[in-house]
Amino acid sequence: MQPDFGSTPPITFRSVVMGLIFSVALCAMNSYLTLSFGVIEEGPTIAALFFFALMLPFGAKSITTTEMVIVATMGSAGGSLGFISNFYAAKAMTGEPYSLMDMTLFGIVSSLVGLAMAIPLRQLLILKEDLPWPGAKAVETVVRTLVEKGDPRQAVILLGSFVVLCAYVVLNDEDGYAVVPSALALGGLATYGGYIALSPFAIGSAYLMGFRTGVGFLVGALFLMFGAHSLGFEPTGSPQKFYWPGLGFLVASGLTALAINWRTITGALRSMVSFGGKSEDPDPPLSPKLLIAFATVAFVSCALVLNLRFALNLGLVVMLVVVAGLIQNIIATRAAAQTNFNPARVMGILLQGITALFGGKSAAINLTGAGFVSGSGAQASLLTADMVYGRAFKVPSRWQFWTQTLTVVPCAIASAYMFEWILSDKTRFEKMPSPVARVWAESANIFDKGFDALPAGASNWLLGGAIVGVVYVLVEHFAPFKKWLPESTGIGLGLVLSPALSLGFFVGSFLMWLVLGRWLKWSDATLTTIAVASIVAEGIGGVLKPTLHALGLIGGAS
Repeated sequence: MQPDFGSTPPITFRSVVMGLIFSVALCAMNSYLTLSFGVIEEGPTIAALFFFALMLPFGAKSITTTEMVIVATMGSAGGSLGFISNFYAAKAMTGEPYSLMDMTLFGIVSSLVGLAMAIPLRQLLILKEDLPWPGAKAVETVVRTLVEKGDPRQAVILLGSFVVLCAYVVLNDEDGYAVVPSALALGGLATYGGYIALSPFAIGSAYLMGFRTGVGFLVGALFLMFGAHSLGFEPTGSPQKFYWPGLGFLVASGLTALAINWRTITGALRSMVSFGGKSEDPDPPLSPKLLIAFATVAFVSCALVLNLRFALNLGLVVMLVVVAGLIQNIIATRAAAQTNFNPARVMGILLQGITALFGGKSAAINLTGAGFVSGSGAQASLLTADMVYGRAFKVPSRWQFWTQTLTVVPCAIASAYMFEWILSDKTRFEKMPSPVARVWAESANIFDKGFDALPAGASNWLLGGAIVGVVYVLVEHFAPFKKWLPESTGIGLGLVLSPALSLGFFVGSFLMWLVLGRWLKWSDATLTTIAVASIVAEGIGGVLKPTLHALGLIGGAS
């Protein structure tokens, strides 16, 4: 029985066009941000807020929930695909970088596989299970606040915050006009990396990640500042280069979290076993025949590209499609549906290991496991989550499926060109922290050459970090005082980012959650708007500065 879509506003040309524009812009922006900070905001809230602000002059009543859902869906598709830059960067760190054509083709075929896999994911995780979906519910709340309750003030707050913060990024002294500082030195602690990055992105992301995660960043920064120094690690001003404990902590804590939530994995596997037979989906994204045709195109094109351009044999291709395209996406998407945390980083390392186990031991080959996680996962997990709030507003799932499909080719091209531009300036590329890419690159070398490839003493710190990661996650999960503990993900990222960035995240969470939220009682809608403006301002401002250098409008260009 088909659901009643009679009350659903129609899809519009302007929403599709604006969604496509936002998807490409967010993909390029997040390709830069993920290498700068290691985290991204996928994009549905960003796209929805900016669409609302741009359409407000035409009248608030003309903006429909369907338009907001379509724009948010397309924006999340493009924004999340920016994460694939970590794969391209890891390859450049371990050998010859991929060509523009290879990056584009990989982005397209891995995305097509992800889109095909989103259909069984919807059947398993939306229709058959009652999961909380905190991220999707947050987008639903934003859309209802803007459209149904009508809050035009958010457009003014969004525009004002964006202009001020983007100007700050361009005017700061990190390759900008040097009018304002990009960081504050903490007196004598600066010798050990003690700075606070005055980053709009850190402020905005800290609010979306939560206060516990911000405190986790603080803990990680303190360990790097004092731990690396006490061990005699040089240079003391850049302790983030001592990232072996962080690598061990991130991987072990992620695996432990998955083990603790074993019901998530077994539930996903049970769902896979029970999947089949007559579909009870009242709103299928594709008809059975069209699904078979789409999946055939996706899998065949994937096999051809990975075999001919990336030297993967057919067995490895099948493994990646089944394990990375389906099983990994079920586990990761279900975890995100329950906790709002998608373990893509650790899943990338797991797939590298599985690729090596299936014969793809060399760094160039095992890295494709991480790449497939970032490509297929960007489409499958996010589209599944998008369909949750789409369902809440009675938007046909086929509209979301095909509009997201429209973004695949342009966003694959955008991510490839953006990374090519970043890599074109070797100094710029080497200055970027790229924590996820560095973790994947080091993992690739370990799977390729073994632990002998590590520097002296690194394996001990890798093991030590792993032990602490396991113990900490166990305590964090089972302790009755969990809400008072720093969040493990923040600690792990804090151990591989520079202390300046980590301290910036902590200051941002303190400012947004305690000062503005709890003490000054600013609304969640306003704080979300400011957070979105902060993230976009950092991305656009960060990309704008090299452009101004190239035009000769900022001095000091190399």
